[in-house]
Amino acid sequence: MTAEVATAPAPADVIEAICRPGAFPHPADDLQLRETHGAWVVLAGPFAYKLKKPVNFGFFDFSTVERRNADAEAEVRLNRRLAPSTYLGAVDVVERDGQIFVGGPGRVLERAVWMRRLPDPGMLTSLLARGEATSQLVRRIARLMVRFHRSAATGSGVDDYGGYANVEANWRENFEQIQPYVGVTLTAVELAAIERYVGRMLHDERELLDRRVAEGRIRDGHGDLHAGSICVVDGDIVIFDCIQFSARYRCADVAAEVAFLAMDLDHAGRADLGWAFVDEYVRRSGDGELPRLLGFYKCYRAFVRGKVLSLRLGQSNVGRDGQADLIGQARSYFDLAMAYAGGIARPQLVVTSGLPASGKTTLARAVASRLGLVHLSTDVVRKRRAGVQPTDRADAAFEAGLYEPRVTRATYAALRRHAAAWLRRGLSVVLDGTFSTPLQRQLVRKLALRCRADFLLVLSESDEATAQRRIAQRSADPASVSDASWEIQQRLRQVYVPPEEIPAEDLFVDRSGGGGAQEVIDRVMQGRSV
Repeated sequence: MTAEVATAPAPADVIEAICRPGAFPHPADDLQLRETHGAWVVLAGPFAYKLKKPVNFGFFDFSTVERRNADAEAEVRLNRRLAPSTYLGAVDVVERDGQIFVGGPGRVLERAVWMRRLPDPGMLTSLLARGEATSQLVRRIARLMVRFHRSAATGSGVDDYGGYANVEANWRENFEQIQPYVGVTLTAVELAAIERYVGRMLHDERELLDRRVAEGRIRDGHGDLHAGSICVVDGDIVIFDCIQFSARYRCADVAAEVAFLAMDLDHAGRADLGWAFVDEYVRRSGDGELPRLLGFYKCYRAFVRGKVLSLRLGQSNVGRDGQADLIGQARSYFDLAMAYAGGIARPQLVVTSGLPASGKTTLARAVASRLGLVHLSTDVVRKRRAGVQPTDRADAAFEAGLYEPRVTRATYAALRRHAAAWLRRGLSVVLDGTFSTPLQRQLVRKLALRCRADFLLVLSESDEATAQRRIAQRSADPASVSDASWEIQQRLRQVYVPPEEIPAEDLFVDRSGGGGAQEVIDRVMQGRSV
């Protein structure tokens, strides 16, 4: 029969109607609905279906069914470059006999992107959360992206998007679109500082930006290369969900694409993986000038992430709790943008100290993710030296097995070596451990002095009831890397020596049980006393 295009019912009603097993031409168990600022994704059995929202954010316009349908077709075509077996096509969502179905005859309401469902455990975001993402994996991703960029379109129709004029226009648009959220997700002072940094970089690097156009560094790339767009399926790397709605945002300097994933790994508290990715890309591509623009494009990517999260605050279906969560996420990206914009004057060595379950790891991760610091943990280093996964349980008694004093000394020595390597590259580091003795703390303070880094020791404290509850929760959490039991915590309490040897100007005491990240960030970024 001839399909008739209709504009009603509304897309939101269509989504509600197809969230039932009978709406699909195949078994559709484990139905889930996921949402982004521009689309709904229905997970149904072995497949996923994406429908565009009827929204217009300026940088994309899905306000009409014709625009949404054209975008669905473009998404399939462009994503098949990196994920050909994942993108199966675009299918009709139809009304038939008073009900709504995916596929088959009927009155066409919308076009949906039809994909194979990717396994959640294989998503890079999941691998990062479980501590299973490795430098070997990100180097494989780098090599894949080098091959992709070499074959991606360049020249006429692409180059204009990566030159000085377009880069400057993109930043100007960012600054205009964030204005309604100044004072909500970032401060006027932060915005002004980022604007000054961008202006200075555009002035100083104008010749380089235009030279890279002439050298063929502008490519029709992915445009949205972050951890949520990467999945490992049966050992293969699948990179999906590229930007299809605008060549302006998809076509860019390859440095901007590399910077996106590097920034996202920084934001995940894994700057070490971000640098492994960058180093491998530069080595394999021979693009020796890419690092010169890396911080600039990282700042851009972090700012855009903060802006997009801010824009979602204006959507009508975001409740009060959702708004608070979006504001917190957006602020974390703007903190990162500030760090890239020169908010950290010189390398920092931040060291957390305290008893198990005092909140030091929570604080260390928050500071690392919001400032792009390399996060090094004694728990992780200890287990990797022993050849086991971070989440494997040692089940050792106090000062036994992996926690014998000689093993602990070797662990802290390895931690210092790792930190020294990053500090000598000019990068900042947060060390996450108990650091229970003056000697352990003095050694890292001397390390900061040798590497010309600023030093800050953060003593994390929590009450006993909170610590006991956290330890019980960790014992039931398969993703936890800590082996500390309540008995071990109590034994450590007996031998822990308070950091009285640390001068007051180098010490911050967090008595909130790990909630003092903002105070530490203020100190690192602006040198304010807290």
